[in-house]
Amino acid sequence: MFSVIILAAGASLRMGGVNKQLSEIGGVPVFIMSALKFDKSEKTAEIIIAAPEEYCEKYRELAEKLGVKKLKCVVCGGKTRFESVKNALKHAGNEYIAVHDGARPLIDTSDIERVFADAEKFGAAIAACRAVDTVKIVDENGIIVRTPPRENLWYAQTPQAFRRDLFEKGAEKIGENEVTDDASVLEICGERVKITEIYSCNMKITRPDDLAAARAVFESREVK
Repeated sequence: MFSVIILAAGASLRMGGVNKQLSEIGGVPVFIMSALKFDKSEKTAEIIIAAPEEYCEKYRELAEKLGVKKLKCVVCGGKTRFESVKNALKHAGNEYIAVHDGARPLIDTSDIERVFADAEKFGAAIAACRAVDTVKIVDENGIIVRTPPRENLWYAQTPQAFRRDLFEKGAEKIGENEVTDDASVLEICGERVKITEIYSCNMKITRPDDLAAARAVFESREVK
């Protein structure tokens, strides 16, 4: 079974002062929609939400009111993503953990289940989609150095799911160093991480235009 951590503690700096987690899609706050997708999974034992300190009580009330049945608690997030994960991990009580961006509310529960299955099989797995753009590697002056083969490139997303002991071992090893995603914690320690291809739209809401796009995708779906 999985302890699911929903990260909703960011400052929403690129949203023009709007708290994206409280913005609504189909009448539901973004982070709640994310949590509800995991609530439907039979492999989710508990949900822990990391929130800004000033919003902890509000987020808890919303989660309870809007039907997040597997909510265990809402914890204060840290100054960084990794700090928020570690704060939430203290409350996790299962063999496996999964971390998901609260700002990715469109993930399908069927895709979540496939990530969970791969994590159980390989010890670690992350949601990802194939790169559709050509990626350029540049030097410090912005001059192109190399173009890596696109067939080997994937865009990392969430959820990212791991056996808890593997993640804790990696977190202890890297100490206070910051990572941009949770899989990096295991990669640094030489652990294998499986890519699970995601078929649903799993975009991350970062800017106001993203919110408009996410609402359009949601409205176009036959199954909400």
